[in-house]
Amino acid sequence: MATNRNSKKFIVIVDQDKIEPELARETVINFDPLNRAGKEGGFYIDENEELHIDDKDVMEAHKMAVNKYPDRDAIQMVQLVHEEGDKVHQFGENEFRLYGLPEPEQNASVGILGENGLGKTVASKILTGKLKPNLGQYQDPPEWKQIKKKFRGTGLQNHVEKLADQNIDSATKPQQVEKIPEIFSGTVKEFLERKGEKEGLPEITEKFELEKLLDRKVKQLSGGELQRLAIASTLLEDAEIYVFDEPSSYLDVGQRLKTGREITGLEKSVIAVEHDLATLDLISDRINIFYGEKGSYGMVSNTLSTKNGINQYLKGHIPSQNLKIRSDTITFERSSDDKGEGEKILEYNSMKKKFGEDGFELQASKGALKQQEIIGIVGENGLGKTVFAKMLAGAIKPDTGESPETSISYKTQYIEASDLTVREAFPQEANMNTKRFQTRIEEPLEIKPLYDRKLSNLSGGELQRVAVAICLSRNADLYLLDEPSAFLDVESRVKLGKTLKNFSRKEEKPLMIIDHDLLLLDYVSDRGIVFKGRPGIKGESTQPMKIEKALNQFLKEVDVTFRKDPETGRPRANKPGSQKDKKQRKKGQFYET
Repeated sequence: MATNRNSKKFIVIVDQDKIEPELARETVINFDPLNRAGKEGGFYIDENEELHIDDKDVMEAHKMAVNKYPDRDAIQMVQLVHEEGDKVHQFGENEFRLYGLPEPEQNASVGILGENGLGKTVASKILTGKLKPNLGQYQDPPEWKQIKKKFRGTGLQNHVEKLADQNIDSATKPQQVEKIPEIFSGTVKEFLERKGEKEGLPEITEKFELEKLLDRKVKQLSGGELQRLAIASTLLEDAEIYVFDEPSSYLDVGQRLKTGREITGLEKSVIAVEHDLATLDLISDRINIFYGEKGSYGMVSNTLSTKNGINQYLKGHIPSQNLKIRSDTITFERSSDDKGEGEKILEYNSMKKKFGEDGFELQASKGALKQQEIIGIVGENGLGKTVFAKMLAGAIKPDTGESPETSISYKTQYIEASDLTVREAFPQEANMNTKRFQTRIEEPLEIKPLYDRKLSNLSGGELQRVAVAICLSRNADLYLLDEPSAFLDVESRVKLGKTLKNFSRKEEKPLMIIDHDLLLLDYVSDRGIVFKGRPGIKGESTQPMKIEKALNQFLKEVDVTFRKDPETGRPRANKPGSQKDKKQRKKGQFYET
């Protein structure tokens, strides 16, 4: 088999229950090109009468042998990802290349799904006219006449012609909304009106709960408030194509559903880049999968329905293209190694905090943490989850009750990007040269390639992984992580979940995780704490309870039901009033397990 970078590579998947050994000998083995040539490496029957071939020996010519077997479902020959096709853009010699683009459509939302570093942002910049495609000719970029000719006869022809004529108005909601205060110092109202968009302002501020924030400085906003502001500002713009880059970050489940309804209500072309699968499912009419080699090249799948696109991405196999984009399947089944019944090693008393006479008030119930367990913390924004975390960590002094006398390593919600290198940002106590650090933190979080880069030059996902690694590197009795999934792609969230579970079990230490990704919390948590109340006014927390009960109680509070997708186990929001929604409500099952 050819081994150069652009050669096609295949793997073979055999359903042994459907294989008849003698029939396989007469067909597959007999017509195998390597066997016929007297070479090693072809199909063979082993001592257990099973059909096999080593992946490294599979070549395109084996299709003929596979097709000779009468049961087409018994043997599948699947092509692996390889770089091919016509380039849309290349940044320079040996730099990132993008092949293909999603096709915007009027009155439709196109969901973009894929790992970070595969060109999703590059594609959205090209589609909104912020980046002129060079078709791979980075040394001598082509003129629009040549670019239009390249796309003639494709579904992108009309869109590219509009780009060439500079006849497309676009609006983009940026990914890292926490950077907005760095570039804008005014009030919320001034930010919303900065482009002269005043029509519809009262309605949009009410929908996104910004009325009471209009006179507040942007720099004083929380992560969720900044996200709602950025989405509202984007929706206010009069554009032909809208891009929403990770609109779910910092938003709770109720806010994500509300945002999704507003996005789907746009009667324009929408591009949605999102890693929260429940949100992506809600806002997308169809899906394009991005695949390839991170940082090297990205390719775009054909158009898929939303359900099939997400499920095929998780399975790592696109049947319509006979393409395997990942060697393994992403699943979300919870492990059975429940650590929630272990020995109590840390207790905290009830605590109360009030900020000023008319300020926010939090009443936190007492609780106890057990060895090797993970506590998931859920609740709407503005109910005091972060205040609770800071009281536990001793960063905020409660009015009544006391912070526990224990060492806590706390990863904050916001991550500061300084000019320090990643290596310099780790505390001295990290012991980065130990096998323990390397196997439990460095390798699973993929930190090593980042050591010599400045924090200020990292992407949102890279900065998040570094922050989690720094938190876990400290010596502490409890590890408390505030929104660790923000900016991470699906694969990185799965790796994060596995890393946190392994760390807790191996270190025999409890973890507490505040997050809005129900998929992640369901996957990693043994027990959960629910925050209830009136956002921004008063919040109260429950004692720790089984995670299934906590998630069910939380979703009942926000009045939405979730089901599990039968193929992948991923959570999906039910449409209000649907048969499934009514059935689950009747049973009191707001979160299907």
